[in-house]
Amino acid sequence: MKQPIAKALSDDVAKTVKSVMKDKVKEEVYDVYTPDPNSAYSYKRTGLLGSEESMKSELINDTTLVIENIRSDGDRNVAEVVESGQNYNYSFEYAGVPRPFTEATREDLRNTGAHKAAMYKGLKRQNIKLK
Repeated sequence: MKQPIAKALSDDVAKTVKSVMKDKVKEEVYDVYTPDPNSAYSYKRTGLLGSEESMKSELINDTTLVIENIRSDGDRNVAEVVESGQNYNYSFEYAGVPRPFTEATREDLRNTGAHKAAMYKGLKRQNIKLK
């Protein structure tokens, strides 16, 4: 049973969690602040924080999946900076203000059970009989 679970985690659950995280990055990070193009510290958003390419999924054993946003800029962990609100290179209205998209992702999954539904779907797709 471990192999079908691992496959469902890697395929279905990872896809679902990444989709929820993408939505939460939009809600918690991008929608609350728009860089001021006239500011001395203005920058152009890349959108990479909310891209699935910045989300690493890894099975740490047959039944445990870890999803991590690994968005970085050189040696700076951008995901951690945004999450914590700490260690920005400049001062602006959200410096020091956490935008916890990871916790928002966890909370959404707790409330909706989307990850559980994805697991069920992934096991059913492999012809595993479930009640």
